[in-house]
Amino acid sequence: MTGKTKPRVRLLFVAMWIALVAALFVGLMFINAPSGSSPPWIFSLIVSWLPFLVLVGIWLWYARASRRSSSGTSWVDLYEQQIAENRRTNALLERIAAALEKPSPG
Repeated sequence: MTGKTKPRVRLLFVAMWIALVAALFVGLMFINAPSGSSPPWIFSLIVSWLPFLVLVGIWLWYARASRRSSSGTSWVDLYEQQIAENRRTNALLERIAAALEKPSPG
């Protein structure tokens, strides 16, 4: 998908915006509350859990994004291609070594 944002990335941004708007709404409720009263329980919940949830969300997004190389091939596929190339190289080196071990006629 070139030129378009993937749906999962959009969903992450929408969830972050909803969380930030909710935090702002609760913060405004807390500011408008009469002085001396304790903050609403939802405000305490959002203030304590929002940074953690945002951090986990960013970590999950980064983990998914780093699973692929810049070419779009997964790291497992690149590793398997490297193993196949090493096997071809080893076979050629064994042929060269076998050819060098043969006594030359003469």
